[in-house]
Amino acid sequence: MHWVREDVVPVVRSLGGALKSIDNYAAYDCRGRNRIIGARLSEHGKANALDIRSFKLASGTVVELTDPNVAKDFRERLRKTTCARFSTVLGPGSDGYHENHVHVDLAERAGGHRMCQWEVREPGDEAAQVPLPRPRPASATP
Repeated sequence: MHWVREDVVPVVRSLGGALKSIDNYAAYDCRGRNRIIGARLSEHGKANALDIRSFKLASGTVVELTDPNVAKDFRERLRKTTCARFSTVLGPGSDGYHENHVHVDLAERAGGHRMCQWEVREPGDEAAQVPLPRPRPASATP
């Protein structure tokens, strides 16, 4: 709650609006990490994690945290406050499971280790489409 009141609200205000709601992708879900059967229990399974997709402003505007077209300064400021508050922050560029949302949790680690892996990307940084190879000529031998 402190993160929302003290960090998110002022950062969202910089966009010229008031925060109305937070769209979460997932919260409590008793499962293994990354939904892999037999994996260690996810922080979601301990009710200690949240996956955040977007913020909705009072104006109705939806601001996606991972959208490279959203002001970079906004996303960088949000990343900074998020990484300061949570022990784990996973977003685009972290592991392939968090390209369309930001995972935050309060996992306790040895030595107080923290993990902040969220690339604030520029428009056009998305992986380029790789063209398919040309079809094999009919005259080519198999």
